[in-house]
Amino acid sequence: MRAVTTSRDRRASRSSLLGTFSLVVLLLLVARFALLQCGARQTRAPASLPSAQEPDANPPRESQTDGGTPALRGTEASVSSSVHVALGVPRAGDPSDEYFLDERSFVLSYSPEKRLANWVAWQLARKHLGQVRRKDDFRADLGLPARFYRVKESDYLHSGYDRGHLCPSADRQDSAEDNSRTFLFTNIEPQLHELNAGPWEQLESYARSRVQGGALLYIVAGGLFSAPYPTIGNGVAVPAANFKIIVVLEPGQGPSEVDENTELLAVLMPNQRGVGDHEWTEYVTTVDAIEQASGYDFLNAVPERVQRVIEARPAALADLRSERHRGGRSR
Repeated sequence: MRAVTTSRDRRASRSSLLGTFSLVVLLLLVARFALLQCGARQTRAPASLPSAQEPDANPPRESQTDGGTPALRGTEASVSSSVHVALGVPRAGDPSDEYFLDERSFVLSYSPEKRLANWVAWQLARKHLGQVRRKDDFRADLGLPARFYRVKESDYLHSGYDRGHLCPSADRQDSAEDNSRTFLFTNIEPQLHELNAGPWEQLESYARSRVQGGALLYIVAGGLFSAPYPTIGNGVAVPAANFKIIVVLEPGQGPSEVDENTELLAVLMPNQRGVGDHEWTEYVTTVDAIEQASGYDFLNAVPERVQRVIEARPAALADLRSERHRGGRSR
């Protein structure tokens, strides 16, 4: 039986959570600046990061494409032609902890250090929404080289965290194969249940409602991490917050038509207790803020003059709140 709370209690709870979240983001920025200044970077093993010339001990599976050139496997060039990054491959200030994978259903940058994705990017169109049943076949990603640790089910067992999707299962219901790929652990991050089943899921549903209305979306999602970051299982990093950037194109528009009037939605949600008491619209921010906190440059294929306008502009909350409850199950 839920305790009765007053409006003053709710306001106090909200202020406390938002204040804590602001402090976390500030600490992330300070920690990142300090690391850049001193050149420090924690690595698990000097030989763990890929080289473009290094032979791959693990042959590619069917769902990974490499442009037919093994020497490109794991590099930015192996994903740069994908439709999912038509607005640009996110670029890190320090690219030393990145291994790129083209999963065909989405593309990603994998962190061998953190043992999860730096980011996952995907296009979302009406053709991706179907009636395929959720596969729930969580599994290690055998597309990763054998020299990398491959996260598995036991890493999440009794951890207190959900297996949170970056590219949602419900965004890929056009085929059983597409849906199954979303359950690769390279597309999963540890999320508290109240985030995964709360505002994160609400945002996923909202995005699909826009597609059902005819929009074409380009989406990038990932995590932000404290320094040092907590881990679960065999060294899987737990994000302090999760971000999502959504570019909304109108029916008939393509990537080349992104301009100063294009709708852009950026959201940053804390992976903290109490997040489930809030609507996803309370976490709207700007791409500029996410870039500053993450060290990544997003939408870099968009003309610079356009980036300056849309990346600094937060989405209109009044419009978002009128539609926030659309959609269905998303994880």
